Amino acid sequence: MAEVTTAQDRRTQPRGRHRGTPLFRNAYALMLNTGISAVLGLGFWLIAARYYTDDAVGQGSAAIAAMKFLAGITALTLTGAMARFIPVAGAATGRFVLRAYTLSTCVVGVAALVFMETLDFWGPSYRFLHGPFKGLGFIAAVMAWSVLTLQDGVLTGLRSAFWVPVGNTAFSAVKLLLLVAIAASLPTSGVFVSWVAAIAVSVLPLGWLVFRRLVPRHVELTVRTAHPPSYRELGRFLAGDYTGSLFALAVAYLVPVIVAARISSADNAYFYITATIGGTVELLAINMGASLTVEGAHDPERLGRNARAALFRMVKIVVPICAFIFVFAPHVLHVFGEGYAAHATGLLRWLVVGALLRVVIELYFAVLRARNRTAGLALLQGGLCALVLGSTLALLGPLGLTGVGIAEVASLSVIAAIAAVKLFGVLRTADPQRVSQRTS
Repeated sequence: MAEVTTAQDRRTQPRGRHRGTPLFRNAYALMLNTGISAVLGLGFWLIAARYYTDDAVGQGSAAIAAMKFLAGITALTLTGAMARFIPVAGAATGRFVLRAYTLSTCVVGVAALVFMETLDFWGPSYRFLHGPFKGLGFIAAVMAWSVLTLQDGVLTGLRSAFWVPVGNTAFSAVKLLLLVAIAASLPTSGVFVSWVAAIAVSVLPLGWLVFRRLVPRHVELTVRTAHPPSYRELGRFLAGDYTGSLFALAVAYLVPVIVAARISSADNAYFYITATIGGTVELLAINMGASLTVEGAHDPERLGRNARAALFRMVKIVVPICAFIFVFAPHVLHVFGEGYAAHATGLLRWLVVGALLRVVIELYFAVLRARNRTAGLALLQGGLCALVLGSTLALLGPLGLTGVGIAEVASLSVIAAIAAVKLFGVLRTADPQRVSQRTS
């Protein structure tokens, strides 16, 4: 007779069995994507530092930072909604995703046009984008990047995050090859052009996969549990999450734009590559948070247990990585050149300390999204944005690049302290003894 596993049995399985749950399958797929993207991404910047001048790397990285910021105005800010509502959208999933893509590309296209019209305001690193042909190319790049960014959130919401590293590996490999191939013909803009030209390698095949394979399968598997959100419910969620995500966007992508506008192109190359390394470690916590939101939408009763499991797993993964980078920061940066190690070692060390604080913050943010408590999420993200932007502007001048790292850690410490207290209350609900006491 086949063994039947009940819901209670699944809740009491040994901790080692967690690796087979959707929570960790999705999270590990996203982390694998982060690892592969980090290796190929750092390889991209390493080759860029060898084949291009420091000024060209600085200009290319500035354009990429602006593209990510503008695309993220809708793409990055809608990923939370993808993770929260795709699991329960049912037969409306395809329309929900298509409308998100359409809204995102239209809004960021307008934002990119405004950016191009105010190009002189943003400093010398963006001068190479002048001209109608380059301007139209930049606008198209922003729209394409918005689809690529939102696509990762869609795949996560569909519990198919396995395809995220597949698409991003293809994207990273192609942009690296193009970087070398066009170095001689485009010595100034080659860094940016190679990055943009590779987007189609991921967007087109995975777009076909999403709409032709994954969405129909998702609809079939969730037909009995689906309860598509009403416009009111969706609007209430986005009112908080979108606002909060705009603040998070400013922290992640507006800071590099501000820094690029206030320092030389060469110094911006040192900053951007170092920030990329630190941001890659932060992504591990963000990945786990995204998966926790998806599973919280599927099974709200297990949110506390999943949050505790996620925290324990993140501590085991992130702490050793941060410790290694902190100790060997000069050696890590020296790979890119002596200037990187000389100017950005302090910055990198501060950024990996910030990555540790991100673990607590992102897990609590995931809990808030799963519970539709996005007003509190927006409040915390707004506070973090104000602290980071204000302290960065204050410390960049007197302390240079290291000041940016100090500003981030000081700001994250405030929010992490608040999130830790709130998250502790959530983790207590995962205690089996407390659960039994409440139900006895």
